[in-house]
Amino acid sequence: MKICYNMGMNAVQQVDAQTVLAYFERLDPLVRSGTVLHVIGGSAVVQLGAQIRVTADIDVALPYSKLELTEFVKASAKAGLPVDPSFGYQGAYVELVKPLMLTLPRPASEESCVELFKGVNLTVRTSSPADLVASKLYRYSSQDQEDIQFLMGTGGMTIDSVRESVQRLPERFCDDVLIRENLINLESDLKLWKGL
Repeated sequence: MKICYNMGMNAVQQVDAQTVLAYFERLDPLVRSGTVLHVIGGSAVVQLGAQIRVTADIDVALPYSKLELTEFVKASAKAGLPVDPSFGYQGAYVELVKPLMLTLPRPASEESCVELFKGVNLTVRTSSPADLVASKLYRYSSQDQEDIQFLMGTGGMTIDSVRESVQRLPERFCDDVLIRENLINLESDLKLWKGL
């Protein structure tokens, strides 16, 4: 676990790949058989192998996960990370991303998901790299761009596969002007990044 400081100079714990994996291992015996967490955002990028990436939370796409909510919240706290803590919380935590806030395409198929952890009771997966890139086009912050560079380097992904993923975004986002503009920005940035 790493300690960083936010803009208000408050200490904020951040998790790296090793810490996230240890959390999944602690959580596994505490949840019922068949529990599936669909992680997204920085925690997914960390587990896919980004070496210097850390994040303050583990984002779980609730609509694409299989869990009993009350049981999961208790189990996660026992495993060391609270779920959706109150505003101002300074530690690492799990955030449940609900449908209205989810800028992630529904997985094209179960086979398109990437398995990150398989325990006795718990399976942790994420979306395809192209779907993860599409989800980052809403903000397209500098951290999102770094994540996209990493994801584009994982192989087998093209701008066309990202376009296809954008078409599968939830309805309220698939025609979003900002996402469309950032898709154009991504096309330009890809050319720039190739030259670096």
